[in-house]
Amino acid sequence: MLIGSTSGSFRLPAGAGSPEEFKPTMADAGKSGPLIDLVVRYEGADKLIGSGHSKGGTLPQNIGLVRSADGGATWEAVSGIGEIDYHDIEVDGDMVVALRTDDPNSVQLSKDGGKTFEGRAAPAAAAALDIAVNPDNPKQWAVGSESGTFISSNEGASWRQRDTTSSAKLAWAGPGKLFSAGLDGKIRLSADDGKSWNEVGGTIGAGPKDFVPAPDGKLYAYLTGGTVSSSADGGKTWSELAALR
Repeated sequence: MLIGSTSGSFRLPAGAGSPEEFKPTMADAGKSGPLIDLVVRYEGADKLIGSGHSKGGTLPQNIGLVRSADGGATWEAVSGIGEIDYHDIEVDGDMVVALRTDDPNSVQLSKDGGKTFEGRAAPAAAAALDIAVNPDNPKQWAVGSESGTFISSNEGASWRQRDTTSSAKLAWAGPGKLFSAGLDGKIRLSADDGKSWNEVGGTIGAGPKDFVPAPDGKLYAYLTGGTVSSSADGGKTWSELAALR
């Protein structure tokens, strides 16, 4: 597991009791420097795609979309360097779906691995805060906003509101399993790809800053203050996995 935060970047090896800090760096067009505030998603065993900021050096503050082939140690620019900051990224093969901090009322779609993007209108006047892609149907997306959760079945061309939970973070964990975590930390599950929702009886304790599923079905939540919690029973019970120092 990799964890990006304002306090640094951390690795949590399988079975480890505490995270290990590391120092990611990037070089592009003769400019280089360390990175901070990374938002990352895995594309493969050691292949990552992400976004964030520079921390000193000669790089611009916003590094755009970047890619690493060595587990996050070094990064190279893909697109948008010096211009764009993505606060959420989802990947499915060559498709990248992302949310920009400077354009909160659109959803960005790339079908060439992040080299070029086109915008899709966000589903509501409220900013899109989180996005999830159905791993079994990459044309189906879910967006969380202050107005609730919206579902698209056509890559963001149109949307339909399916839940009114405000500012929910979303995790699509498999066929018919779309989870949401609200500001109160309560976990809700839609077993029909967003059409209906029920509380599972579990809570993280507070609204997470990030909420993601793993391939084995486990759920992970990153909370304000640097705590990472996990659930192996669909959000009913949670345990602290790590705390950033």
